[in-house]
Amino acid sequence: MPDNRTASAIDMALQKYATPAGPLFVAERHGRQKKCFSRDTAIRYLAFFMTTWAFEVSGFHCRHPDIKVCHPERGEVWQRGGVTKEYHLAHQRCIRRLRRILARKREMEKWCEKWDAMHDRYRNEVYELQACKPEGIR
Repeated sequence: MPDNRTASAIDMALQKYATPAGPLFVAERHGRQKKCFSRDTAIRYLAFFMTTWAFEVSGFHCRHPDIKVCHPERGEVWQRGGVTKEYHLAHQRCIRRLRRILARKREMEKWCEKWDAMHDRYRNEVYELQACKPEGIR
């Protein structure tokens, strides 16, 4: 559980659970959820959820229109259009930003650990000095 100094919305969106098969990462955002066995996949899905929601809210198209294709065995079928270039670039930017935020968060957690260790040492020294204070000194 992260402490309150480094807690963020990414902690709620990207959670890690210990399972007998190994760690399980859950990406959850905007009402969508995906369970993954690797952190990289979970970050990619989280970026997918965020980018898709942003495009839908802003009115941009995520995909090219579906096209009708003549299949030799099944006749005419609809083929789903691929993602647009803008969507792909936005998704890649989102992944990079998430990774940058998580890296900065790890640095902050390391600093907080060092700060806590220093603070504990200082507090213990103050208590020791107070305990051996001679009589008559305020």
